[in-house]
Amino acid sequence: MNKLKRFVFTRKFFIVLLALFQICFFLTLTVRFYTAGAAIYMLMTILSVLIILYMFERDDMNPAYKISWLIVMIILPVSGAVFYALWGDTKMTKKQKQQMEQIVRRTNKVMKPNQGIIDRTGAADKSLAKQMLYLQNVAFAPAYENTAVKYYDTGAAYFRDMLADMEKAENSIFLQYFIIDQGYMWDRVLSVLKEKAARGVDVRLIYDGWGCMVNFPRGYEETLRSCGIKVCVFNDVKFSLHIGDYLMLNHRDHRKIAVIDSAVGYSGGINIADEYINYVERFGVWKDTGFRLEGDAVWSLTATFIQTWEYGCGEKLDYNNFSPDYSMETDGIVQPYFDTPMDKNNVCANAYLNIINNAKDYVYIATPYLVIDNEMLTALTLAARSGIDVRIVVPGIPDKWYVYYVTQSYYKALVDAGVKIYEYTPGFVHAKMYVSDDVQAIVGGANTDYRSMYLNFENCCSFYGGSITADVKADFENMFTHSHLVTMQDIENVSFLKRLYQIVFRVLGPMM
Repeated sequence: MNKLKRFVFTRKFFIVLLALFQICFFLTLTVRFYTAGAAIYMLMTILSVLIILYMFERDDMNPAYKISWLIVMIILPVSGAVFYALWGDTKMTKKQKQQMEQIVRRTNKVMKPNQGIIDRTGAADKSLAKQMLYLQNVAFAPAYENTAVKYYDTGAAYFRDMLADMEKAENSIFLQYFIIDQGYMWDRVLSVLKEKAARGVDVRLIYDGWGCMVNFPRGYEETLRSCGIKVCVFNDVKFSLHIGDYLMLNHRDHRKIAVIDSAVGYSGGINIADEYINYVERFGVWKDTGFRLEGDAVWSLTATFIQTWEYGCGEKLDYNNFSPDYSMETDGIVQPYFDTPMDKNNVCANAYLNIINNAKDYVYIATPYLVIDNEMLTALTLAARSGIDVRIVVPGIPDKWYVYYVTQSYYKALVDAGVKIYEYTPGFVHAKMYVSDDVQAIVGGANTDYRSMYLNFENCCSFYGGSITADVKADFENMFTHSHLVTMQDIENVSFLKRLYQIVFRVLGPMM
């Protein structure tokens, strides 16, 4: 039954519904209304053509995304136009846009740039300074020193430390997660949240309405509120008479953030569900990563949580009440950054491209979904052909077979260029991280796919130097030893039917 629920609330299911709507609409118009029906159908087809022309005029829309929608509207001119009108582009009502702009301005005012750090870095390595400056200027993401950092190569270690820090909380606990599922992990967290809320600790929880739709019963947020936990459901999926409530449904809060007492922060790829800590087995061994910050850089995690809280709940919090009150020694520079689909800046995509384009010796990448656009494909193949050691780790056991087919459809072009692709044989790689030249690493929640790059609210952290860069590289080297290196023979032995599936799903990849 749970599997049926999960399928019903997938994009695949809604696309099937739209196709059925197309057929029923066409039959109704042509059979029952005869010539009038044909005229209405023609008008809808003209609308699709106008939308196609509008898309090709857009300079800020990814070309592959345009092509996917073009094909959909050629095949389904009626429902395709309706689907695009609702979810094909980033849309907000005028009121929503004004509200978002006001909230973002409030956040940006408290994100003070640390230009001195960038200047000192630039004197030693201009390519690192370029990345720092881009994130500071575009994402309002300051670079920090005075921050202790710890890297986690498993979800279990991450969860153990996070729970211990939560149990020590005296003032506040802020949690923001895309997926929370009922089970051992959530039960342990919820027990602490209830206890701390009863003692007067400011406990706040944000979870995504889509990511938790089948995990929590309807109205579960009221149950949590009755325990003293303040709850915000981001873009809740529910019936509404206001069209504006549906326009944001395609943009999900994919961030994973935990902040305790404004002093300690956690993030990475790990959600709150038992598979992330391998308490239960799904798709073999679940390989995930995360990090812990303590000190100045936690401020960026806190500010992002407050921004999301204000947007989701409409409640303004005073940023000054949650600023960190102490610093820690660090052996590197830390720069947490956050991305939103509302500003069209594609921060996560550009940060990944920067690390690839600036690599001098090597760049290693781990991602569960390698669904890439032409810009990323060009950057990867150009780097490999320029003598850079480019390696990508993907799952050996996928969670979504159709997305895995899209990932594999890129193998030939990448391997031809000299990119080494490793399939993690023990199970599913959910980690999202990059490391390059022993000087920079990115760890976070943004997948290397269209949804993370262009549609979701995301967060990552860029690390420059320090022990965490060495820790990330060591984790990659360990994954390589437990992975299968894809060969050209593997690629050529794919059956004709599978190749056909790969072509079809790759065309639709930007919409997955």
